[in-house]
Amino acid sequence: MELNKVINGNKATVELEGRIDAKTAPEIEKELLALPQEIKALDLDFRKVRYISSAGLRVLTLMQQTYDDKNGSMKIIGPIDEIMEIFEITGFIEILDIER
Repeated sequence: MELNKVINGNKATVELEGRIDAKTAPEIEKELLALPQEIKALDLDFRKVRYISSAGLRVLTLMQQTYDDKNGSMKIIGPIDEIMEIFEITGFIEILDIER
């Protein structure tokens, strides 16, 4: 899993590449929680994410709650069809802001 962060004012864009699973989710969570507190908008670029497990979905739930709690926003950008199918099956399509 590769992770690249770009911070512009109070917005962060994080590009993720590879698999988000039980092995990589803890490190992704750590990196996302380490973003500066003044960040109010988080865009997660999913164009290069090829797989997400329940551990990855848990991280998304945590981050969504974190940004909801500070009246911010979190958006998933460009997930591939296979990831969208997982979001649909799990009901995450209803709780996440997804931009195709």
